[in-house]
Amino acid sequence: MFKSIRFVFLSILFLLTPALFVHAQATSPAPSFQVLTEDSALLAIPGAVLYNNVYGKGNITTNWQSVFHGAAETGWDWDWPKSGGPVLRSYPEVLVGRSPWSGAGGLAGAAGLGAGDQLPRRLKEARLTIDFDFSTNADGLWLGSFDFWITRSDHPTTKDIVSNLTIWTANHGVKNPYKGRHTILKIGGRNYEAIFETPKERPDKAWKTLCLVDTDSRKSGSLELGPLMDALIANGLAQPTDFLATAELGTEVEYGKGRTTLRTFKLR
Repeated sequence: MFKSIRFVFLSILFLLTPALFVHAQATSPAPSFQVLTEDSALLAIPGAVLYNNVYGKGNITTNWQSVFHGAAETGWDWDWPKSGGPVLRSYPEVLVGRSPWSGAGGLAGAAGLGAGDQLPRRLKEARLTIDFDFSTNADGLWLGSFDFWITRSDHPTTKDIVSNLTIWTANHGVKNPYKGRHTILKIGGRNYEAIFETPKERPDKAWKTLCLVDTDSRKSGSLELGPLMDALIANGLAQPTDFLATAELGTEVEYGKGRTTLRTFKLR
């Protein structure tokens, strides 16, 4: 009798176990660490999106680059060969806003992937601040930089680009490619080496560019956007009614291996 009861019990347990196993699989949590290596891949993080940007890749096939996010670490890493001359290859980054570089640029729908709702915003209303904290460990030639796209529309395409603002926060051997008028600008209490580039100097670009090179390298702190937008307006690179479409922070790479760890990137 006891053998019969035991047999019935084991038979029921055998029948239930697959169902219990399937249920456990269905309710398992999402991966706690994500890595994307595809060119132009987008990875949503709280309030922003990581973008595996390889805008200058060309015909190179021996590179490797990724964006990653987890509870303990967020950022990007890369391995680019020393080939093809001194040309910037990529800009793995974090961004908020809506980029004009949609479609082939890989940012279509970025706003829907966690890129925040504070941008785009008209320049006259862009009284925002970025809190940032990151570190980079790398060899080769690379630089850390902010990037901001100014557009005529709050749902921009590349045809809506008015100007581009880039701020170099650290430079490890990269020759500045921007052409145009050089001067010193004091913005928000900081001194920058400034280069004003127009379509006259670069006919392949339909927009104006202001490159600011920070005279003091920094990897953490706060960046007030209001004074920067005012500087664009005062120097004829934009109008108060134009839009700040994106705020971005990344690593521009010429060649070499490296890793950037992002601890803070918050727009407030």
